[in-house]
Amino acid sequence: MMGLFGLALAAVAQDPVEVIRSKDIELQKLLREKDVSQKTDRVKTLVNGIFDFGELGKRALGSTWGKMTPNQQTRFTKAFQKWVENASVKKLDAYLNDSTHYDPAEIDGDRATVTAHVFSKGSESIVVYKLVLEQGAWKAWDLVIDDLSTAGNYGDQFREILKKKTIDQLIAKLEERANEDAAVKATDDVKSNSEKSSQSAAKNSGG
Repeated sequence: MMGLFGLALAAVAQDPVEVIRSKDIELQKLLREKDVSQKTDRVKTLVNGIFDFGELGKRALGSTWGKMTPNQQTRFTKAFQKWVENASVKKLDAYLNDSTHYDPAEIDGDRATVTAHVFSKGSESIVVYKLVLEQGAWKAWDLVIDDLSTAGNYGDQFREILKKKTIDQLIAKLEERANEDAAVKATDDVKSNSEKSSQSAAKNSGG
């Protein structure tokens, strides 16, 4: 049950639909830029700005979360966030759409649901954002895309891993995957910069 302070925050918080809409407008504009340099980092910033990774991870782990130490929870959340952010920028074109229509938000205290109808190349996808109000700002803890829950999907993966491994081993695996993705990105950035330099040199030499 929310206290009066929580109810007051919900009353003055920005409309959840506008929170999602503004982020999507920013994302669509970014994805259509011709200059791709630093684009992935800016996409990560957008993802980081809308998601509550602690809540998403907590929901995905279910009862396991309550059995973890504060240190394990912190390590898990940090690695999980890095992993999700890295995964979110692997296929940037997947985020492009032609238009999006939003239903009015369903708000219940410090919880809200925003349903978006996303149209792309003649097809429609239904994306449901599940949000929680934190310090006056709405944060997403789950995305349900065409009835497939992001939190549920991660939860299924974690449960399979935990059948054979400990929570510390799961955290170590997430940390390893996150670092691997970061290393691949760094290599790709170096390659991209090298290619740009070669193209620029060829252009300047008239080749």
